[in-house]
Amino acid sequence: MATAFVFPGQGSQKVSMGHDLFTSSEVGKKYFDLANEIMEIDIQNIIFNGPEEKLKETQYTQPAIYIVSVILGHILLEKGLQPDMVAGHSLGEYSACTIAGSL
Repeated sequence: MATAFVFPGQGSQKVSMGHDLFTSSEVGKKYFDLANEIMEIDIQNIIFNGPEEKLKETQYTQPAIYIVSVILGHILLEKGLQPDMVAGHSLGEYSACTIAGSL
């Protein structure tokens, strides 16, 4: 059976998404902290605590979805899951390319 990692696009955001990845995984914590550093804002706080109206703003939504998607992809890879294919819808194409090693 083939395995695919499929990543979502804008519109799939939800306040608190990825919080379990942050609290249960060193990889998750590392990448959330790195995202804050790179973006020079507390994107982690916006993702975890909102408010929803702020998270819906494109300037926060797109990086938030990308960050959570890539973290999940890295955690799955770390656990030994290797996708036979990756795909993404719209913004999710960037996450797919990152996990595939093309970005």
